[in-house]
Amino acid sequence: MPYIKPRIVVVDETEYWADDLAAQVGKIYGVYLYDENRVVHCCELTPSYELNALEVAILNWETCPEIVRDDIESEWWRGTEPISYFHAHTVDGWDKFLLPTQRCKAEDYDDYWEEILEYYQANPPHYRLPVN
Repeated sequence: MPYIKPRIVVVDETEYWADDLAAQVGKIYGVYLYDENRVVHCCELTPSYELNALEVAILNWETCPEIVRDDIESEWWRGTEPISYFHAHTVDGWDKFLLPTQRCKAEDYDDYWEEILEYYQANPPHYRLPVN
């Protein structure tokens, strides 16, 4: 019986934001959920992971004005696809956070994955933001 290996990956997306905003908040990260045991091939032989957007994280969250945090969050959701594809070797080089492994039947994979995704969308897991 296959396992779903849910992982959280934190991606530094600061470079895609205006310089003055990035200077104000420190760093801006996208937080994504994916299954390390499932790779897809997007019209190429190189395997990719399917990253599901969970939330945006700001390095200086506590000191950032609430209106700025709200603007960043709404803009992030407006500009971020619900699912993104990144080459597996690229994601493997990033900091990842292990979540509890789920056992599932192969024919039920999509149902199990959807439950896992819904759970973590409603209950964001704990992770550490890089400080460099």
